[in-house]
Amino acid sequence: MDMEFVRQDAPQASSEIRRNAAPHALHRLRVHGKFLTHGDRPFRLCGVTYGPFAANETGYPFPPPERVAEDFLQMRAAGINAIRTYHMPPEELFHLAEERGVYVLVDIPWPKHVCFFDSEQARREARRQVEQAAKRGRQHRCVLAYSIGNEIPPNIVRWHGARRVERFLAELRDVAKQADPEGLVTYASYPPTEYLDLSGFDFATFNVYLHDREPFRRYLCRLQNLIGDRPLLLGEIGMDTLRHGELEQARFLAGHVSEAFLMGLAGAFVFSWTDEWHTGGHAIHDWAFGITHADRVPKASYHALREVFETPSHALLEQRPPVSVVVCTHNGGRTLEQCLRSLLALDYPDYEIVVVDDGSTDNTPAIVERFHPLMLSSPAAAKSQGRVKGQVRVLRQANQGLSVSRNVGLQAATGSIIAYTDSDCFADPGWLTHLVYQLQRTGAAAVGGPNLTPDDGWLAGCVAASPGQPTHVLESDQVAEHIPGCNMAFRRGALEAINGFDPQYRKAGDDVDVCWRLQQAGFWITFAAGAFVWHHRRQGPRAFLRQQAGYGEAEALLRFKHPDKFNGRGDGKWRGVLYGASLRGLRLDDALIYRGTFGTGFFQCLYQPAPAHWAMLPSTLEWHLAAGLLALTAVFWPMAGIGAAVMLVLALLVAGLQAAQARLAPEYEGLEARLVVMALCYAQPLVRSWSRYWTRLFAYRPPTPEPTLREAGGPRLPLSGRLAVAFWSEEGRPRTDLLAKVIAYLNEHGWGKIVDSGWSDWDLRVYCHPWTVVDICTAQEDHAEGKRLIRVRYRLRPTGYTRGVGWAGLAAIALAAGLGVWSLAAVGGALVTLCLAAWWRGTYRAAQALAVVDAMATSLAFLRCDPPPDRQQRVQGAADYSFSQEAI
Repeated sequence: MDMEFVRQDAPQASSEIRRNAAPHALHRLRVHGKFLTHGDRPFRLCGVTYGPFAANETGYPFPPPERVAEDFLQMRAAGINAIRTYHMPPEELFHLAEERGVYVLVDIPWPKHVCFFDSEQARREARRQVEQAAKRGRQHRCVLAYSIGNEIPPNIVRWHGARRVERFLAELRDVAKQADPEGLVTYASYPPTEYLDLSGFDFATFNVYLHDREPFRRYLCRLQNLIGDRPLLLGEIGMDTLRHGELEQARFLAGHVSEAFLMGLAGAFVFSWTDEWHTGGHAIHDWAFGITHADRVPKASYHALREVFETPSHALLEQRPPVSVVVCTHNGGRTLEQCLRSLLALDYPDYEIVVVDDGSTDNTPAIVERFHPLMLSSPAAAKSQGRVKGQVRVLRQANQGLSVSRNVGLQAATGSIIAYTDSDCFADPGWLTHLVYQLQRTGAAAVGGPNLTPDDGWLAGCVAASPGQPTHVLESDQVAEHIPGCNMAFRRGALEAINGFDPQYRKAGDDVDVCWRLQQAGFWITFAAGAFVWHHRRQGPRAFLRQQAGYGEAEALLRFKHPDKFNGRGDGKWRGVLYGASLRGLRLDDALIYRGTFGTGFFQCLYQPAPAHWAMLPSTLEWHLAAGLLALTAVFWPMAGIGAAVMLVLALLVAGLQAAQARLAPEYEGLEARLVVMALCYAQPLVRSWSRYWTRLFAYRPPTPEPTLREAGGPRLPLSGRLAVAFWSEEGRPRTDLLAKVIAYLNEHGWGKIVDSGWSDWDLRVYCHPWTVVDICTAQEDHAEGKRLIRVRYRLRPTGYTRGVGWAGLAAIALAAGLGVWSLAAVGGALVTLCLAAWWRGTYRAAQALAVVDAMATSLAFLRCDPPPDRQQRVQGAADYSFSQEAI
């Protein structure tokens, strides 16, 4: 932004201040998601640091009350609504702050730059200072929060140990909370100690001095992902005008503070208000970080910051493209009204709301009627009406599932960006602004944000802490592998390029599929940590387990379409890291801290170990099936019963460890809540796996070729499961052209397949039957005049499920022969027969894949010809192939 910076004389500034600085009533601020709220409204902190100054006549390191009053008036004229002090202020300052409408973040000083654990007196002094500050501060509405520490040096933390320091800081937090229960508490950290776990504090405060805007932006992304669902506040940001000049300081502060607001930070404190600065009892003359001179004459940065502070976040965007917000609902009447009211309160200037009612039978239509909606008969009618902010447009259809509804919303939308949320969500007012900023800044095709858990009671809190909640998967701080369907936005062109959402996903899985298809098409997805929605979790265990069953069904469908993204058991294989408050598996190893040589690293990072997947084996359905078989065997061999009991105890132990590691809200902490979480941790993987197996083996029907391909027919695999064919190309097309056409067709029509990554002896593995797969391998022969013979070999192979059932059947037969239990032999025989039937059925279903290859070869003008079985026959049959004896 281009701005002119004009130096003003202090008297002129003072008269302007008195005209414009109207005080406002203060209330204790509260934490709401990633922001602070003033009453029931989001509150953006626009602050400056204040002091330290030379001690006044009363002994406090603050200016006289007259100067403080003038400073507050001057601050309010610039849109500054908060100060950060490094000492406990006198009562006069608190009273003036309340009169002028200025919040105060109180830093509580104590000897933290010494090895304080070696001195009981130092720790006692810290507790005393915190308690006294909180007791005084609870009498004042202007107290923003207490900062119980500021930048403990990393070598001191290393000397004492990070865990020990974290426990002491938590102790000081509790001291402050006991003295002022309504007060907010934070700790001001910085990059060298970013690894400290401060999750128990109300919000995170970081001092960040990075002059280059791109590294600054990247580091803010990192911090937002590290702290999760809490607000992030910039505790200090500044530039010295002695070394960089006033204009450079102004550009720097305006740009960096705008960046912080657009990324969704709760606020920022600029260091500092004035060049008058004392430390250690001495005035500092070789640094000038103030936005005013020592005599309070404003610098250029004062005016630049005033423009930023008084500008709404959405107005800071360079571009504000039209956005369509699509809400798909099916019987979502319980939460739909809250969702729509939040969307109507968004602060983005150019958006529309499109509701797709997918055959609801509850009170959804009646709720929508309250918003005076524009009822539309079709997506085309929706587009013809244009875009009107504040108007809810509704399309109703028979129940066709989530993906179809989202496609209908896409067709009806008029915006160049399509944002999706669910009817059980409600959005933060800045949601669209932060999504659009990240999408526009990065050039990505799609963007997502976090979904936070509202306070719906202790039972919903237990569900939120249990495994399996919707979350985002990040490959880096700004690159996402997956974004949840309740908070995602796309460029229209990118979504249309992959034909929108796949209609086969009726309940879930559509968001995972669309993310993977975007990436396969060469697009990439980014993440905006500040663009959040509140997402109501399931309100009880029964609803939660129904949700997990739906997720299991979706995973089975996804595995057919993206088999390379899953392991043998059907669990997803993510490249990135799963984020969110719910459990992601057991962590058995300690985290590692990179400290730099001798503990001098400027960015000292914490590296969390990956969850111990092997330790989760007792929680799996396969483990329980094995335990069940052992229990049955106990009828003939009693010792097997002990093994079954041990297996069950191990499964309960894993669930108990998961419940112990779960992060519950403090108000819901207790034995009863932990037991509920333990029960959900035990049941969730069993329900989800059962649904996944059932869908994969019995409920799923793979895609079939188009009618033209089915009519064309093609060869069927013999019972041996092997077949080789050949195609002749007069134009000399390579085999890769054929493979590319086949892969494109399979992608377009949703076939499951794996493409050779360089480690396989086949080119393509096609999943056309739940129990079998077809491996396709090609070879190319070059002949005279640039002509080619393309060989294609098909091999039918059993899937892991088929092999498992077959081996189980053979084992049962062998065990029956050893024990003489013929009923067990009958079971084994039935399992082996099931595998043989699956193989026989697979030869029929594989003909669909063969038909696709034949059709794609025909489209490339290949001629079908069956090659002779060996070289001698090929020489004798050369004339039939129309190539010369010399070519052979």
